[in-house]
Amino acid sequence: MHSRFFQVALTTLFSFGLVGGAAAHSIWVEREGDGARIYFGEFEENLREGSPGLLDRLKPEAKVAGSEKPLKLDKQATFFAVGAQLGKDDSIVVENVAITERRGDKPTKVLTRLGARHVVDYKELAPLNTLDILPAGNPGLFKVFYQGKPLAKAKAELIAESGWKREFKTDEEGVFKATLPWRGGYVIEVTHTDATPGKLGEEAYDSARSASTLFVHVADGMQGPPQPPVTTPKR
Repeated sequence: MHSRFFQVALTTLFSFGLVGGAAAHSIWVEREGDGARIYFGEFEENLREGSPGLLDRLKPEAKVAGSEKPLKLDKQATFFAVGAQLGKDDSIVVENVAITERRGDKPTKVLTRLGARHVVDYKELAPLNTLDILPAGNPGLFKVFYQGKPLAKAKAELIAESGWKREFKTDEEGVFKATLPWRGGYVIEVTHTDATPGKLGEEAYDSARSASTLFVHVADGMQGPPQPPVTTPKR
């Protein structure tokens, strides 16, 4: 996953504006029967990158929370399919990591992490991704972690499948409370930049940037606005 090919690929995503910024692309996970699908795009617009295209430039790694065994992923036309039968209560954790180079007056290397999670209820879970968004024990209550510790004053975006969205800020304990008014799927997205330099294996980087999502599904509630039609750009 950390080969030169994927460093070049993620550099291309930076040049397209797909990693970073308010309208950034992200990855998210949705359950489908006893399996799951990993999408890359913009949830609020129902934009899903495809293959051939930008989907080819990612190589996510996934597992079930509580297991160290990686899940087999099969790339399809507009998503990665989890190639295993999942338990109904399984929480899926996904991360794509690479070092990218930003060109300019002084080229810099950035460790880029795209993370995602799917949960089936609001029970508390242990953080696993470097930047992780988790339920905090009650409906609508969430907690954000960075490197295993609560992330205070982080901006979180709650996005309904219709495209409706609201912004929240975590408190000193990394917690925020959100109302989920309609039935259907929601994505919570958080980004975080860390100016601390470091190494990934033997390769040095100047700073790190993480963007993670949490997908939750609400079974009860009002019928919400319709979801936009799926779009898959030709790249």
